[in-house]
Amino acid sequence: MLMQGWTIGGFERLQEYVAHGAFHDSGERFDPPKCHHNTRVAIIKRITDWIGGLNQDTREALIMWLYGAAGAGKSAIAQTIAEILHGQHYFLATFFFLRNDPHRGVAKLLVTTLAYQLAVKLPPVFRERVALTFEQDPLIVTKSLEAQFMALVREPLLELLHSGFSSNNNVVVIIDGLDECDDPNVQARIIDLSFNILDSRDLPLKILIASRPEVDILSSFDRKPFSVLARIALDRDYQSAEDIRHFLADKFNEIKVDHPLRSYIPIGWPGEDSLDTLVQKSSGQFIYTSTVVKYVASARHRPTHRLEIVLGIQLPKAGDNPFAELDALYRHILMGVEDVDLILQIIGFVVLHPPSYNYDAVTFIEAFLSLAPGDVQLLMQNVGSLISVEIHHRQPDGAEVFIVRILHASLKDYLLDQSRSKDFFLDCLKMHTLYAELCLTRMMELPSLESKSLLYPTMSMFSIL
Repeated sequence: MLMQGWTIGGFERLQEYVAHGAFHDSGERFDPPKCHHNTRVAIIKRITDWIGGLNQDTREALIMWLYGAAGAGKSAIAQTIAEILHGQHYFLATFFFLRNDPHRGVAKLLVTTLAYQLAVKLPPVFRERVALTFEQDPLIVTKSLEAQFMALVREPLLELLHSGFSSNNNVVVIIDGLDECDDPNVQARIIDLSFNILDSRDLPLKILIASRPEVDILSSFDRKPFSVLARIALDRDYQSAEDIRHFLADKFNEIKVDHPLRSYIPIGWPGEDSLDTLVQKSSGQFIYTSTVVKYVASARHRPTHRLEIVLGIQLPKAGDNPFAELDALYRHILMGVEDVDLILQIIGFVVLHPPSYNYDAVTFIEAFLSLAPGDVQLLMQNVGSLISVEIHHRQPDGAEVFIVRILHASLKDYLLDQSRSKDFFLDCLKMHTLYAELCLTRMMELPSLESKSLLYPTMSMFSIL
């Protein structure tokens, strides 16, 4: 039997290394983003069914990766899942990363924070083993994440099982915003150790990881066995447009009921065409719609006027930016990449030219900009949360073509508005001049260029101008 003094002393030491702001129910995260009522129903069901072992195709998976573009609603889904599991009395531990936060923006306190949450929820055997570890090795927190996971999570769970704990009572760990951890190498290590701790399949533990598909994270998951890993991509398969429309309709109805100037809001506001425009602009990303709603709902302004500003019908006053939160996200992503000027040339090539020709075809862009094959895909990996390179079937013969697809329709508005994008501004005149100069230098290469880009023979290079 463990000495009582050891148990208390060890547990008190553990508490000194806890990032309490990373809990799903932390006071620091009061009113965190979560899924609006009756939205994301299919995704939530798929995740909870996986946790409960109800999905035949994911029953063997012990780790699930939820990924999607910036602003797609990953954290809201993770928060909602955490609240559901908490209400169902699962043994839950969470860590919500937050970029640039001294405690949540690094992984230093990840394992100890998870261990603390499990220690206060699981039977006392787990807590006693963790406390004993701290008593016997007070410097455990200075060791590698792998060593901490083994000593503070895996070994206490094994001892708990040996004490008669039923493996039917699943333990769930949720790690959200892994891409917001400050070191890409550490991000990959967290994925690796998650798989390592579950490799022998002897723990009643499942791990949900939510993140953007950044290149280091994607590469790490791609190396993992399919038998252990389940994936959910927040893409068009989950009908996010319908969820966004439902969210907007509900929020605008709340404004019409609760806003101080509600008596001046027309009954039919907003019109269906306005909702259609907002849904289209969102591109399935909830950050756009939540930003719009916060702006329109301001108690100090007329909602009808503010919506007209969002829709471009009215001009905002100086210093008033309805998309400040969204702009900060775009700016942060673009500031963190190398070769941003070349990336903007590629984005501009897609944004500024009509979709009737294959200007978004990777081979065409690479040939036109004198890039080596594969360069576009490598460059776009740096902005994978905004831009994707996808396989598309568009030729008469059904051949596969890699294209560049912009995941946020509002990114175009940002880049073409100098007051918003500042040094990332796409100057239409300058960009078209650049492309015209490139056209002139490529005229002699036209036949081979069309062949490389899989363009139709009738396409004229001068249609770019």
